[in-house]
Parts: sequence; C-alpha cells; structure tokens
Amino acid sequence: MSLALGLFFVIIGLPFVAFAACVALSDRPDDVIRLSTAGALLLTLAASAAVVDVELVLIAGRSLVMSPIAQLGIQLLALSMLGVALSLARARQELVGHWLPIAWLSTGGLGLSLLVSSLPLSLLVFSSAALIWALGLPPSARRSATAAVMRYVALLALATPMLLLAFRFAEERSSAATDLERVVLALAVPGFGLILGLIPLHAWTLTLSSGTPRTMLLGVLSLVQTTGFILLLRTLERYPWITEVAGDPLIMGGALSAVLGGWLALSAKLDDPDDWLVYALVANSGFLLMGLGTQSYAAALGVVLLLFARVLALVLLSLAPRVEGRMRRTAAIVATLVISGTPGLAGFPGLWLILRRIGLGANGTASLALLAGSGLLFAAGVRRWRAPETEWAVDEVQPLEAGADVGGHRSVVALIVLLVVLGLAPQLAAPAFEGSLRGLFLPLP
Repeated sequence: MSLALGLFFVIIGLPFVAFAACVALSDRPDDVIRLSTAGALLLTLAASAAVVDVELVLIAGRSLVMSPIAQLGIQLLALSMLGVALSLARARQELVGHWLPIAWLSTGGLGLSLLVSSLPLSLLVFSSAALIWALGLPPSARRSATAAVMRYVALLALATPMLLLAFRFAEERSSAATDLERVVLALAVPGFGLILGLIPLHAWTLTLSSGTPRTMLLGVLSLVQTTGFILLLRTLERYPWITEVAGDPLIMGGALSAVLGGWLALSAKLDDPDDWLVYALVANSGFLLMGLGTQSYAAALGVVLLLFARVLALVLLSLAPRVEGRMRRTAAIVATLVISGTPGLAGFPGLWLILRRIGLGANGTASLALLAGSGLLFAAGVRRWRAPETEWAVDEVQPLEAGADVGGHRSVVALIVLLVVLGLAPQLAAPAFEGSLRGLFLPLP
C-alpha cells in the first residue's frame, strides 16, 4: 500500500512540480518544452499504473480518492497536456515561458478536482483551475482578448452556483421527491451545458476562438472541457437517478447540438482556423450527451471511447501548425473525421456503440440526428481539405524552413497511425476504460 500511496502523491504533485520547474526555466524555452513533454508522458504512465480506490484522508471528513472515473480523467488530462506542450515547440520564447506554467498549474488544479471526494468542493477546485486561463493572459493579448475573457469568467460565475445548488438539493432528495428532482435538473442541465458548450449555451466558446490566443483556446477546449465531462460522469455516478428522469432531455439536447454544431462547422469560413473547430466540438459534445442519456453501459463505454478519441484529435490539431503543406491539411482533416466518428478512425467505435443503443429504442429521430451530425462534420472536413491552405496562429509560431521540424512531422505521422489503428482495432483500448464505468450504469440488453 505504501507504493500505491507514493504513486498517488506523484500524480497529485507532479503538475505542481512541473509548474515550478517551468517558472524557474522560463528563459530556456527548449528545456521547458522538453521538461513539459516528459512530465506529461510521466503523468500519463503514473495515472495508468495507479491503484484504484487509494484514499488520502484530509480534514472535516474530506478525502482524495483515486476512483476509476478520476483515473480516466487524469489520463485524458495528461494526454491533453502533452498536446499543449508539443504545440508550443515552435512558439516564441516569451510565449513558451508564459503558457506552459499556466497550463501545468491548471492541470494540477483540474486533476485535484477529480480526486476530491466531495462534489461541491470538487466543483470549486475545478472552477478555480479553469479560471487560471483567464487570469494568465500575456500582456500582449490582454487588450484584444478582454471581452472574450470576461465572457469566459461570466460562464464560470454562472455555472458554479447553479451546480452547487443542484448538488445541495440532490443530497436532500428522497425516493418520492419528484419536485426536488425538477429543481435539480433545472439547475444542473444549464450548469453543465455552459461548461461543456452545448447549444444554445455555446456562445462563450466562439468568443474565445475569435478573441484569445490559440494556446488558451486549445487549453480550455482540451483540459477544461474534458474535465467538465469527467465531472458530469462523477455526478451521474453519485446521483444515478438523474439519467432515469432526464434520459429523453439528454438525448434530445444532444441531438440538437449534434445537428446544429455539424451544420455550423460546415458553414464556417474557410479562412478562420478556429470557428469550425469550436462548432465541431459542439457537435461532438452532442454525441457524448446522447450516449449518457441512454442509461446504457455499452453506450457509456462508447462515450468514454469517443472522449478519448476527441482528446487525441485535439492533440493532433495542436501539432498541425508544426508541419507544412499537405501534411498540415491531412492532420486537420483526420482530426475532424475522428471528431465526427468516421469509420476507420478512432472516433467510430464509440459513436457506433452510442448509435446501436439509441437505435434499439423507438426514438428514430435521435438516431437520424446522430447520423446527420456525423455526416455534416465529415462534409466539413472534406470542404476544408479542398480549400486553399490557411496559416494557423502565425503570430505565435516561429517560421522554419520546409522540413526543418522533423520531430513535429514524426509526431503527426505517429498520431495519425495510432488513430487509424484504434479505429480498426478498438479492442486494444476498450478494456482499459471499462473499469472506469464501474457503478455508473447497469448493463442493459
């Protein structure tokens, strides 16, 4: 048990140690990149090797617990952090020294939020860690990004009290308290809808894409929103009755986000590198919400696989600015097709599990919405492939001669191969995630 507890301390402390090291080495960007890359890989391995149900008792009856869902969340956080680190490999020195400490500090707080046993306290830690991105803007971006950042802060200010009240009322619910159930849903649905950027509560993500540095946008979309989905899974595990009374609204809300998000991604301007990505993730979030609304273990496994594929797609998009020409466009379309759940890529197995479960019921409209959203995202990827190449984040990336970034090219190729392998052989990844769903849903035929 001492070894398990030691590994637990490594998982808790590693992001904060990496934060301190990045601050100390801020004038040596190459060392900061190497340290952050190694730290993200080490965190991934430590989370994968962690012993489930290890507990560290705190005060006032609170504790830090490595639950199966928390383990999944920290694995995804570590992969997202790897993407942030690799995306900054060609950034200017001042940006590397600025963004990586912020990313590590936020990762440490988001990881803690998944380990705290108390959901209200977990939410407060999550909000604080998400707020770090708003407080850490570089001076050069503060004027142009002020409006977008204020909307992001307003999002957290609205969602946090709503979810705190929802958790408080959920604790008081009895088996016959139907009125209290309605109050909880009236607070929890818009609260999580704001955090996850679901239609019609997605506007704040668009302001981030148009007004903030791309590193902040990718950090929020990958780190913060991924943690938000894991918190939603924790909430459903703690209060399973929510999916029983809100199954249809979850499916219908997810269907709306899937169709409209897909359509808006297809309609986004070709010379805008970020709006299509935000809309694509809105549609993908709709797929995930529909899977959670089915109350099915198989669909829940599909949600986890799709969330894992989504994180890998965001890592690939983070790497895309490091390569040029056809390889950059290939990375963009492969990431889009993964997010859409296209057959042959890593997103399809999860989408198929969700579609199968929805298709077993009488709600054929939801199945059509899922297929329509996926098809629209596929069309968006093809449209962007055929369009003239656009430069991404040219103000943040140092130009290099063609072929100079060998490491970036190899990373992109390796990740594309991995996404294809996981799409063709999902059984390689599925067993690793089945344990995270323990106690979340009852298996349904």
